[in-house]
Parts: sequence; C-alpha cells; structure tokens
Amino acid sequence: MESFGRYLKGLREDKGKTIEQIAESTKIAVANLESLERDRFDLLPPRVFVKGFIRSYVQELGLNADEAINRFEEFSKQGELPDYGSEDHPVFHAKPANRSFISSPVFTIILTAAGAVSLAILLLTAGSRLFFNFDLHTTSGGPSVSTVQPVSRTSNGVSDTIVSTDSNRPSSGKRTLEIRALDSTWIRIEPDTGPAEELMMSAGDVQVFTAKRSFYLQTGNAGGIRLTFDGKTLPVLGKAKQTLSLTLD
Repeated sequence: MESFGRYLKGLREDKGKTIEQIAESTKIAVANLESLERDRFDLLPPRVFVKGFIRSYVQELGLNADEAINRFEEFSKQGELPDYGSEDHPVFHAKPANRSFISSPVFTIILTAAGAVSLAILLLTAGSRLFFNFDLHTTSGGPSVSTVQPVSRTSNGVSDTIVSTDSNRPSSGKRTLEIRALDSTWIRIEPDTGPAEELMMSAGDVQVFTAKRSFYLQTGNAGGIRLTFDGKTLPVLGKAKQTLSLTLD
C-alpha cells in the first residue's frame, strides 16, 4: 500500500501543480509540505495542525478534503502513520537530557540574590545623585530647584513628551496586532510589509506584530488565541482545535 505522503504527491502531480504553487496559494511553508509528502510527520506540528494542512492542500487541488482526511485517519489506524499527539510532540516537551546547574534551585537563589543586590545599588545611586543636586543648589544661595527636568510644551500647551511616549497608539502609517495564547497553538502570520513567520505559542505567550496595512493569519486552534488589532480586542475566532485563515485589514 502506498504511503499517505505518496498519495498526496500523486494528487498534486495529477493536477500538474508544483509544491511551490501549493505553498503560495495555501500560505503553508514549503518545508512543511515537503515533510507531508515524505511522511516526515516527526518534523510537523501536532496532528490537529497536520489535518489543517491536508485540508488546505487538497482543497487547493479542487478535490474532496474530507476524503483525504478520512484516508489520513485510516492510515493512522493501520499503523502506516505514527500515532503521535500534542502530548508527545517535541515542540511541547523538549526536555533536556541531563539536569543542569542552571535549572537547579541553588542557581535560582543565587540569581534572585544578585538581582536584589543590583536593585539596592541602583536605588542608592539614584538617591545619592538626587541629594547631591539638591545640596548643590541650596548651598549656592540660589533658589531650591528640583532635579526633575521640566516638560517642554508646544504652542497649544500639550506636552511633547506625553505625545511621544503614548505606547498605546500605533505609529503613523503602522498597524499593530497582538496575539495572546490561551492554549498551545500553532500560528502563521504574514504582514504586508515583511515575510511570514510560523511559530508555536504556549498558554500565556504574547506576540506583537506590526504592518503597514494588513495581516494574513492562519491558526490550527482558533479558540486558543485572542487578538487585539490596533488596540481593539476582537471577538472569539472559533472553537478549540479549529483551523482558521483570515485577513485583518
């Protein structure tokens, strides 16, 4: 029986398409498509994401995606494919072979102590400078002057500093997208100003991207992420483990 990867490759070749054409249309990386056709599932994300790849791949060929998904499941049950899951995928559990000193409690204690000492030195230095500047002005016979520099003002009375440090407002001509992971999630993000990025996010991770105008987003777990676009939180995208593609413009 032919392997699942050869089955997919045969469908593609029957339609006369190259793997690069499929990658361009589906926005799936060529490396992932090549691993899929070579049955190298150990190099791919967990099963739920692979099924999303297969569906996009087959739909691009104009064929029945459900039939390909069913065949994928049959190959898995017959032992033709590795029965892997997210719990044993290397992306989620990359455990070191040996326990290192860095991961030991002693290192944590040393690092915490060093941080406390550094903070104390910083506070003492800041306090010394403040006292020195204050003493210099009072002993010279002049008026007492605060060491805090005055904020420059524009003609309409608005502080330039306040305007330039408004971190919640995107820069002129730029749009921002914040992606917050609630669960283990694969995403592929492509801004209109740069190359696409693929990454695995764990629960609690936050990634921020910028673009001139729009983003193209793919995910294998629509219910596992929350999006904030130009400061506005978007509604829930879908269900857990649901594959999704969308354009934010």
